[in-house]
Amino acid sequence: MNRDRLDEEALLVNGRVGGEVLTKQERNTLRREAAELKTKMEEAKHQEIKE
Repeated sequence: MNRDRLDEEALLVNGRVGGEVLTKQERNTLRREAAELKTKMEEAKHQEIKE
């Protein structure tokens, strides 16, 4: 995943998308998924590259 994906997740979590208002549960789900992705990205940065 890349930084753009996290930015998209933040946009979805923080506001309207396509004229729809997200429910609190949807926003929480997106926040949790974005946090999981961010954690995985940080872990991947510290792993050795296997060739």
